[in-house]
Amino acid sequence: MPVRITPQDTPNPNARRLVLDRPVQEDSRGRYFTDPRACDDPLARAILEVEGVVGVMLLPNSVTVNKANEAFWEQLQPLVVQKIHGYFGP
Repeated sequence: MPVRITPQDTPNPNARRLVLDRPVQEDSRGRYFTDPRACDDPLARAILEVEGVVGVMLLPNSVTVNKANEAFWEQLQPLVVQKIHGYFGP
């Protein structure tokens, strides 16, 4: 069954929380990544490769994505969701 993703706005207009219907990671502490070359997590690395994404925070059941000021959620969110679906598989 495909992963179900519920987007949520945050107080920061450049950040969006994506709540998943399955665990993202085992660790209860958040992990924040900004550089895909230095990132040891394959999901975070894939999302960071999307042009316009500048940061990814992984939490137990959600992913918070930070975008560049000049990027638009209307274009970024479908690409990020595609990366999440690709990571979790069909």
